Amino acid sequence: MASPLKSSALTQFIDTKTTAALLRIATAFLMIYHHGFGKLMNVLGGNFQFLDPLGIGPEASLILATLAEAICAFLVLIGFWTRGAALILVLNMAVAVLFHHLPSGDGFAGIELPLIYLVSFFIIFLLGPGKFSLDNG
Repeated sequence: MASPLKSSALTQFIDTKTTAALLRIATAFLMIYHHGFGKLMNVLGGNFQFLDPLGIGPEASLILATLAEAICAFLVLIGFWTRGAALILVLNMAVAVLFHHLPSGDGFAGIELPLIYLVSFFIIFLLGPGKFSLDNG
């Protein structure tokens, strides 16, 4: 007799496309809520004080981070140009990890969240938008 707790039994209730959508929506929402919205308000308010991890100037760095964390995250949230937007977010998080958190010696506690975002957006890039997206039609 088959056990009802087998991991494959979960597919009776939820499929990969639904799981991809849940990951996409939750990750993008959290990125916008905790990072993108604040950066967008700074840009719109004319406050361009920001880190300059790539040496391109704090204004350009803030604008690029805002485009990724607010605009691209919103595109991922609604599932429009999902893979391209997710790839931009992966690159953004890679910059945060490699050029800010590692050099500043934040340790694992400081690098954990950007790594989780990096991995999550990479998985979204690989899986695509899943259900409930504009890309999915």
